[in-house]
This record gives sequence, C-alpha cells and structure tokens, in this order.
Amino acid sequence: MRKTINCFIPYVESTAAQQTIATLKESSIVNKIYLLAINLDKTLSTPEGCEILPVDSLTSSATMQKIADRADRAYTLLYTKTSPLELGYMALERMVAFLQEKNTGMVYSDHFEWKDREKRKHPVNDYQPGSVRNDFDFGSVILFKSMYFIAGCYNMDKESKYAALYDIRLYLSFYYAITHINEYLYTEIEDDDRRSGEKQFDYVNPRNREVQIEMEKIFTAYLKKTNAYLQPEFTDIDLKEGDFAYQASVIIPVRNRARTIDDAIRSALAQETDFPFNIIVVDNHSTDGTTEIIHKYSDNPKIIHLQPERTDLGIGGCWSIAVNHALCGRFAVQLDSDDLYSDTHTLQTIVDTFYKEQCAMVIGSYRMTDFNLNTIAPGVIDHREWTEENGHNNALRINGLGAPRAFFTPLLREIGIPNVSYGEDYALGLAFSRQYKIGRIYEVLYLCRRWEGNSDAALNIEQINANNHYKDSLRSLEIKKRIRLNNYYDPERDQEDSSQIKAFIQEQLESWELARDNHQALMKVETKKFSINGSPFTVQYNPQRAISSTAKVDKESIKARPCFLCEENQPKEQESLDCNLLPYRICLNPYPILPEHLTLIGREHTPQTMKGGNLFEDFYDIIEEIPTYAIFYNGARCGASAPDHCHFQAVKAKDIPFIQNIETWMNDSQIITTEISYFEENYEGELPEICITQLYINKTSYPCPFFLIQHIGISEGQSMFNALIAALPKDKDAAEPMVNLLHWKEDEQYYTAIFPRSKHRPDRYFAEGEKQMLISPGALDMAGLMVATREEDFKKITAEDIVDILKEVGLSKEEAAKVPKQYFIEKEAIQKRLEELRKRN
Repeated sequence: MRKTINCFIPYVESTAAQQTIATLKESSIVNKIYLLAINLDKTLSTPEGCEILPVDSLTSSATMQKIADRADRAYTLLYTKTSPLELGYMALERMVAFLQEKNTGMVYSDHFEWKDREKRKHPVNDYQPGSVRNDFDFGSVILFKSMYFIAGCYNMDKESKYAALYDIRLYLSFYYAITHINEYLYTEIEDDDRRSGEKQFDYVNPRNREVQIEMEKIFTAYLKKTNAYLQPEFTDIDLKEGDFAYQASVIIPVRNRARTIDDAIRSALAQETDFPFNIIVVDNHSTDGTTEIIHKYSDNPKIIHLQPERTDLGIGGCWSIAVNHALCGRFAVQLDSDDLYSDTHTLQTIVDTFYKEQCAMVIGSYRMTDFNLNTIAPGVIDHREWTEENGHNNALRINGLGAPRAFFTPLLREIGIPNVSYGEDYALGLAFSRQYKIGRIYEVLYLCRRWEGNSDAALNIEQINANNHYKDSLRSLEIKKRIRLNNYYDPERDQEDSSQIKAFIQEQLESWELARDNHQALMKVETKKFSINGSPFTVQYNPQRAISSTAKVDKESIKARPCFLCEENQPKEQESLDCNLLPYRICLNPYPILPEHLTLIGREHTPQTMKGGNLFEDFYDIIEEIPTYAIFYNGARCGASAPDHCHFQAVKAKDIPFIQNIETWMNDSQIITTEISYFEENYEGELPEICITQLYINKTSYPCPFFLIQHIGISEGQSMFNALIAALPKDKDAAEPMVNLLHWKEDEQYYTAIFPRSKHRPDRYFAEGEKQMLISPGALDMAGLMVATREEDFKKITAEDIVDILKEVGLSKEEAAKVPKQYFIEKEAIQKRLEELRKRN
C-alpha cells in the first residue's frame, strides 16, 4: 500500500514521544513523521525516521505554514497532545476511507482515554454548521486531505499566535465536509483531571483574554464570509409598552434546593429599589423540603409561589410559566436557586440600565464562589470580550453570555423560552442579540456558588456531549436565521439559475440605459426596517416605482392608452427572452423593486387573470428555470399596473422578508388540511414515494390573513390551490377573487402563499394633506417589502401604519375564518366534476 500520510506530533519529552512514533510507524500508509518541537531542547535526540521541526507553538499560523510546506502526501495527520498515543487496528486506514469521500476535507473519530487508571470510552459529537466554538472537541487525532489543508493555510490570518488551527478548520467547514467517524480508533491519556464544572469557564478566564480576542477576530471574518455577520444596527423598542403592576420580577425556578433556596429568596427580598417589584418562585415538584421553606414566606405580598401542575417542565418551562403570569413585572430578572445577588442594589442597577441604554436584555457580571462565598478560580466573570459593535456576533462563538440575565418581558413572551434545563438562557441571548440591543454591566452583581449540588458540577462525557450538541444546534439555527436576515441563501443556490437568464440580464443592463440607471439606483435606495410580531418588515423609498404604484387602472384610463406590455409598444431597447416554449416572454423590469427584477409577460393580449387555476402550472414551470426566484402575481384589482394584459413578476426569493421568515409564520399558522398521495412515476419494484401537501391559514400573528400551500408535486398543489381560490369571497360579477400570490421553491419543497384582498388601495391613498400616503400594496408589499414612492411617506411611515394598511386591504379575520369550511365544500364539488369528466371520457 502506498505511503500516503505525513504525521505531525508535538515533541517535548523523548520517552512520551517514542510510543506515539512507534504506533504511527506500525501503519503501512505512514510516510514521514515530523516532530513539532517547541522551545527545542538541544538534549533531545532525533528518533530514527523522524525529522524535528522547531516551532513557536502548536497554535500559530507560522506552525501551520511549516506543516503545509511539508504536506507532500495525500493526507496530513495532526496529533495535538504530548502524551503517548496508541492507534487501534487499521485506524488510519479507516480514517483515510472516510476522507476519500468527495468534498471531505477533515475527519476525526471517537476514541478511548486513560483516566484515573481506567480505560474509558470518549465519544465526540457530529460536526454541524453551528459547531463554531473554538473549543469543539475533535479529540487529539485529526486527519486532513492535504490539498484542502494547504488551501486553508493559504487563506488563514498570517499573524495568528493562537487561532491558526481554528482559522483553518472554519475555512474547511465552509467549503468542505468535516466528518465524524463513529468508531473508537485510538487511545489517548487524559491529563486534565478537573471536573466538568471547573473546565467550563476556561474561555472566560481573564488570563485567556488575548486568546479570545484573536479567536473573535478569526470568527468575525468567518461570519462575514458566510453572510451570517450582522451589522451593529438594532431595532428600537418602547420600554413603556404594556401595563404592569410591577416594574420588575425576580424569577427563581427551583427543584430540590432546600439547602440554598432560603438564601436566594432573602437575597431578592433585600433589594432596595425606587420601584415596586415582586419575586416569582416556580417550585417544580420539590421533594426535599424546598416547598416547605418557600411556604414560610406565604404572608409576604412580594412572594408569588407557583407550583405547576405539569410534570414535564425544565428550567425554561418554569421561566415561561413565571413570565406569562399576570403579575410578572415589566422586566424579568434571573436568580438561580443556588445563587445570590452581590448586594442590595443589583435590581435597581439592572432596571436603570434598561432605560439608560434602551435595550431589550441586560447581562451583568458575576463572581465565582464556593458554598461559603469564598472566591474561587477563575474569580470574576465579566465577559469584557463583549463589545457593543460585535458582541452580538461573537455570542455565536462562546458558550455563555454572563449573569444575571434580565429581559424586557413583552419581548420575552413573544420570543418564547425553550423548555429545557440547559442552554435556555443561551438560546435567548442569541435570539435577542440578533435584533435587539443588549446592555452590559461589568461590575459584579451576582455570586455564582459552585458546590457539589450544582447540576453541572461533575458531568459524564455523554451528558457533556449532549449539552454541547444542543448549544451547537442553537447556533446552527441562529446562523441560518442571520443569513436569511441578511437576505442571503445558500451560496450554491445562486448558481442554479440558467446561464441564459444571467446572460440576458447582463446584456439588458449593458444596452438599456433606463434599466441600468434604475437598477444601479437600487444600490443606494433607502430602507427602514421594522419588527412586527418579532419578524422584520422593510419599507423602501423608491421614487422610480411611482409609474407603477400610482398607475390609473380604471377602465377608461386603460382604454385610452396603448398596452405597454404588448411587444409592439415596448421600448425598443427592451428585449425578450423565450424560455422552453413557455407561454410568456421574460423581460427585465425597467423600474425594479429589487435587483434582477423580471417581468413575465403573456404572449397574447388577454386580461390579468389566474386562467382558471392554470397560472399555478405556469408558476411551476417557470420556477424550474429560475429556482432562486420567487414569482408573484398581482390581481387585476390589487396591484397590477396592467390589468388588461396577463403577466407576473419574479425577484430573488432571498430578498423577500416573508420568505426569509416563513418558518416563523408557518409555526404560527393553523393547518387546515393535509393530503397524502403517491407519485405515479415509480421504478418497478420500488415503494411508491409519498407526497404530503398541506394547506395553512394564518389569521392571527401576520398583519393580514394569508393562506399557504406547501407541496411537492404540481398536481397535488394545483388541486388544493383551485379549491382554495374557489372558496375565497369575491364580488358577484368578478372573474376571480382579489388576491396576491407568491410562489417559490426551497430544496424539493414548493410554497404558494395566497394573500386574499378586500380592496385595491387603502383610504389614506385618497386622503388629502398630511393624512395622505401614496402606498398602493401589491404582492411584495403584502409579503413584507412595502414601497414608498414619496419621501414624505417614507419618512413618516411607522410599524403601526404598515399593520393598518395591510389590515385594511387584506381580508378581514372574520372573512378568513369562514374560508376553511367553504374550502371543503369546493373541494368536494371539484372532485365530483372530475369524476364526471372521467366517466364521460
């Protein structure tokens, strides 16, 4: 077998290295062994067949570059410990087998470890998009595909002292797969005998601050590369929102803490404030006398003792019960049942910070103590690595944000708390920091007691892995949300549109001055972002769109003008693209709302209608040609500037707020019906593939009711679409109900959003003076991107205006509530007609 691996191992002490060298030489595929010698001891001899490589550290970019310079075999092995290594039978061959898979850049595996004179299993976690913390446990043996490792070295920060390997790993994770092998392939010696509760604070140890600053620099560059980086721009909040009897509530979830709960309650009661506060103790079925201790305070009006009926609550669930209690204060402030406030002014300091910094969440600093409040290592945890400019980004890299944590209650209720007993606070920190400002207090407000009763004092490896996996999954979700917030999807999807479409757009922008100027103007267009029910809405100031938004669409005006969508009336510079014999000409929109805005124009001059539901089939065909786009349809009486000529439009799906947050809206929606069918096209002998089509209604959380169809095959979705359109209310003489449609594809799923309308334009469009606002909603406005063509409208519009406009032009909640019943009536009628047609044929 060819010798395909060069190995690099630390070299500090000759005896320890000899065993590692021997086990590597046993493998027939090992080529050469390099000994990474830090502060080279001249007395160390060079083992036979090895080469000593002097390095400054194992973590610097200089060391990584030296390794890359010698990575002249297909694979590069890095061992990161100085203690002896023992490889399992054919271990390297197994790692190579996994690494040979296409696009895999790095592999690592489970292993055994000698600890306390006992050989134990040490499993590690799978790598996922959120495994971005710099202390992710890969074990001590990592195997790279050399060409990818070299590429990582080429792209790394050349000045790194501590973060070079982290930098390379992040690079590899972006371009290639990092694979966990679920096999115990080697044995190492675990020389860190501290308990889990002692290790978890290493990253905030002040002695490691220089390391953390460098790690943050590397990680921030990675976020920018992946489009998950967020600018330091935060949504404003109204801290006076809502009526609260109390300004603050101290929340204490507790289960079986008879030894500490009394201390915690007395610490909260001792707070001196200039505002009313209470203490909500959620007693989660304690059995050790905790309940009886809390009962001692039953006469104290400040204490609310809650005892849930549910038996499935974690710490997060207990918090949810407290926060949603009618007497919860405007600000919800953490106090764990093990811990204490540092003095009597903690609560006042936290509330003052909310108002001073106008923030949605406040995080303080704490001091680590033993049970008797003596300071223990690492002492004060202040998270001074947090900066106002980048803390919300760096939060994704670290494992915690500090304590005590306090939240603006209306937002906390809206965002929701995971019902878990580990990581619920981190999940909230990520969610809040994504959109809202977080206030920091660097003076010690809190005493965090470490004792044998702490739930994380001495965890086994399985529980440590479970905890880390959960936080990694939170990061994975959060990174996805932040990418969407930045109007960006998977970079690979941008390569899916046909080169013909891309070339056509580029040619039009080069040859058509009007289109080029208006598309270039989009680069400087002003926008305002709002949060409505926790999701972003955008208002765009786009005066070029006035020609469409203010178009006269009455019958007399339409008769008096030539149809500007008919080919003979279009500007001579505007060309058309014929695509796969579709019944539409694809044109570049000269007055774009978003980049690469297309208009798809019917070849025949026929009225703007859904063509009896056949438009749905056209949507399906077009999306196959331009899968990164979303197609939208403005009904003749609700947004179409050319109601006399059938057409629809398309923009990049990533740019539409409604699509960015579709998971949120679906979670807040009710499923009307689920239909299960089977694809007809099946290979002989294979099980038929199941197709699930679902119809949703949202009439509560979104400003106006909408319906959503999620489907795979066209026939399943079209059947549901036709029945729904038939069920919507419409005027007696109208050809179809007033609707805006939005259709897009993600992975193998298709989505069709239907926004029923009650009117074309809101009353304020026709008002006079200050009350007038020339907003004429079409499909994109209904989907969270509202266009203002006048500067005065753009400047004065508020979130309340957006909600009011969409409510006014949308279907009322009462009318929307009637649709599901009518849907099933129409569905049955359609099926009967189909059966009759089959019988005739």
